[in-house]
Amino acid sequence: MPRNKRYFFSVVEEMIMNPKYKKFRGGRIEVYDSKDKSGYACYEARFFIPEEFMNSFREAWDFKESDEMPFIHWDYSEVKKNKKLNAI
Repeated sequence: MPRNKRYFFSVVEEMIMNPKYKKFRGGRIEVYDSKDKSGYACYEARFFIPEEFMNSFREAWDFKESDEMPFIHWDYSEVKKNKKLNAI
């Protein structure tokens, strides 16, 4: 996949072993820098969110690119509001 911008984001899900959190998804967003030839992520951010928002979260971050190092923040209140409207 050719990259046009400096930073590339990849969402990596990790298994949640505790049955208490079976309705949640966790993992990390890896950030790759095209100027770093090591092949490793230069930064990562952790996430732990309700599973109902995982698809929206992945759409927001996975395989995205940016020329700026991101401040990784995802506010799912808008997604939550839209889910309630679609349920009506």
